[in-house]
Amino acid sequence: MLAIAVSVSGCLPRSGPTTGDVLNQRKTSTNLNYALVDIGKDILTYAGTRPRASLAAKFGAGPRSSDLRIAVGDVVAVNIWEAPPGSLFGGNITMAGFQQPTGSSATIPPQTVSGNGTIAVPYAGRIKVIGNTPTQVEQQITKALEGKAVQPQALVTIQRSTANAVTVTGEVAAGARVSLTGAGERVLDAIASAGGLRATASDSIVGLTRNGVVARVPFDVMLENPEENVRLRSGDLITVVREPRTFLVFGATGRNAEVPFDASRITMADALAKSAGLNDQRADASGVFVLRYELASIARHFIPAGSPLLSRGEYIPVVYRFNMRDTNVMLSMQRFEIQPRDVIYVANAAGADLQKVMAIFQGVSSPAMSATSLGLSASRL
Repeated sequence: MLAIAVSVSGCLPRSGPTTGDVLNQRKTSTNLNYALVDIGKDILTYAGTRPRASLAAKFGAGPRSSDLRIAVGDVVAVNIWEAPPGSLFGGNITMAGFQQPTGSSATIPPQTVSGNGTIAVPYAGRIKVIGNTPTQVEQQITKALEGKAVQPQALVTIQRSTANAVTVTGEVAAGARVSLTGAGERVLDAIASAGGLRATASDSIVGLTRNGVVARVPFDVMLENPEENVRLRSGDLITVVREPRTFLVFGATGRNAEVPFDASRITMADALAKSAGLNDQRADASGVFVLRYELASIARHFIPAGSPLLSRGEYIPVVYRFNMRDTNVMLSMQRFEIQPRDVIYVANAAGADLQKVMAIFQGVSSPAMSATSLGLSASRL
């Protein structure tokens, strides 16, 4: 019966390749299909952790305040003051509790910057404001009023700007064009102005496009790292995309499924726990694999320089092997980060197929043995 079981076991369906198959199928007579890498301390240095996508690294944090430049179409307001006894701009200002006048002031109604880039200021004429900051325009107005008003001072504010704005689109409650102020708005400020996210934080990816350069970062990573909430500049495009991060689990585990991250980062230990661990009856503890199309910049650290795999482009097929019979490898699982779309596969143990056959034989033979026993009992009676 044992000989029959061994011969029949090769005909049974399997959940996937055995550990030996993974090792042997790596290389054929004419081709190298994938790189097979045993997890160890040296490999973890490169594959276990990697540079994270970062808005701050790509664009910098930005200045603490933003000196916006006035553009055509902006709405600008101007307030002017002069010291006593000047009255060029109307009646005197009287401070509460004092009878002596302290000067005069005028508020010029908000006006849109004309096509030639100027605004009108009484007694100062047309002031060119395009391309200048409000502070620079204040200096221009003050200089133009010298000799006409007594110690004039001006305050210029941008009430609405068409040029100094960013666009927010994608998975937000209401896509919008958000005007910037001198306060130095950040990415989260713009998303909040657009009504916030429509998807959950763990499923949302925030992209920032500036001058043709694009960077993306998970939304929950931005929440955990305030430096990623960079200050915005005019013309920035913020795109929020719903992109659930998941990994796949197959083979001799307690759960075969597509599993969501539900966190900004998870390790190999977390991933196996989410998939209900290894199946004690079937799993080969030395055959736990992570299948990944690895970045070439990372893979070349542990793939020989002359390997034909390195000529495949930006992504290289790599199979990482975890021998969980080694305690050091089990400790390393806590440092190996799972990436979106990784495939975790646990091979069947060598005796798993034999156990299937024996179970079949037991299921078939048990009724027959029971019937025989009943027949013998009846004949004795």
